[in-house]
Amino acid sequence: MIISRPQSGKVRTRRNIVMSFLVGLFLVAPWVVLPDGSPLIRLDIPKRMFHLFGGLFIPQEGLILWFFLLTMGLSLFFFTSVIGRVWCGWGCPQTIYTDLFDRIGRFVLDSKYGKKDASIIGKYTVYLLWIVISFIASFHWIAYFVSPYEMLADYLNLSAFSATYFYFTLFFTAAMFIDIGFIREQFCRYACPYARFQTLLMDEHSWNVTYDFKRGEPRRDGKTKIGDCIACNMCVVVCPTGIDIRDGLQVGCVACGKCVDACTSIMAKENKKTLIGYFSLKQIETGDKIKWIRPRTVIYAILLTVVLSGATIQLLTRIPMSMIAASNKSMPPILIPDNKIRAFVALRIQNIAPVEKEFQLSAFDTRHGKEILIRSGEENNQFKLGSGEIKSFSVVLETQSLTEQELNEGYLPGSIVLKNTQDPDETLEKKLSLSLPRK
Repeated sequence: MIISRPQSGKVRTRRNIVMSFLVGLFLVAPWVVLPDGSPLIRLDIPKRMFHLFGGLFIPQEGLILWFFLLTMGLSLFFFTSVIGRVWCGWGCPQTIYTDLFDRIGRFVLDSKYGKKDASIIGKYTVYLLWIVISFIASFHWIAYFVSPYEMLADYLNLSAFSATYFYFTLFFTAAMFIDIGFIREQFCRYACPYARFQTLLMDEHSWNVTYDFKRGEPRRDGKTKIGDCIACNMCVVVCPTGIDIRDGLQVGCVACGKCVDACTSIMAKENKKTLIGYFSLKQIETGDKIKWIRPRTVIYAILLTVVLSGATIQLLTRIPMSMIAASNKSMPPILIPDNKIRAFVALRIQNIAPVEKEFQLSAFDTRHGKEILIRSGEENNQFKLGSGEIKSFSVVLETQSLTEQELNEGYLPGSIVLKNTQDPDETLEKKLSLSLPRK
């Protein structure tokens, strides 16, 4: 376990602002309830619904999920190729909570934090506070799946111990305490998959935490000054993963910028510019400006733009209703008098809008352009569904009189149409093929 030395500076101050915002957003978001009563963000697994900024999504909308995952992946590729491991140093929970745990440890133990001779009481006080922070973070993580208001009420009433979420909270509390408290940023160095392929995404033009070896090398040897680096090793002392940034880009570097602040403070005493900063390798080698536009970044940007455009179109044209229609296999279509066909269809309809809506069913013979009579048990085939409500029922379809030629066609292509009565533009059509019994 590595306990790095604290380091103040411009990068540290900016990271504090970003991290405070992200932690605040993480803690506040699950508590926000919109005016219509729906949560701002919640993945309701038992009901198979996902609330996101007033929208309601269901697992059947796989294309939207595909667009979301593809956007996240391409964003990672694009931003890494441009500005390096900015996510690791500025947004990753592993980095943010390790910093928070360190602050708690130094607040309690001061200079003894991380030392073997620290008091036992002080150590266990730190552990207790770490457990409390881990529980709070885990509670809010679970709150993205279960209402935090319901969980808090259950905890206050001492009735949460029989709920499933209670055991998930305990598991994540223990996992976070062990991971952030003891494994810490060694996870980034040895286990994080992103660290393994980051070198494939970056090149000599990527803007990242880099050591200016042309100015710094060779390093000072005793009192002999050769390069600007005075071999103080402060960049190693403050590094949370224990690497030496002067050895070049490494898997263990999370681009937190602590070495930048350390070198800046040391070089200021020498009246020189920092040797470690946010540069590109090419910028150090040639002194040229960073080349932001290059084949790698252009390709990633084009792909990301295409995916974002597709996602935008999908969301704008999305119809907030779902219908599954299937012929009843145990009751095949039958021939009734006047050469009519009667078929039995099972429907599953869900309102995936954030408000209650009224729907109407209709059916059509798409081959011959004729209307099919539909009996659903509802007056005028109209019914209301609340937000997220599901209605599963069977309907009876009855065609108009068919000619002998039409009966011999073997099957009848039809469709069932679900329409929002308040907004006729919201219409969902499901194709259905009805087999035709012969006389």
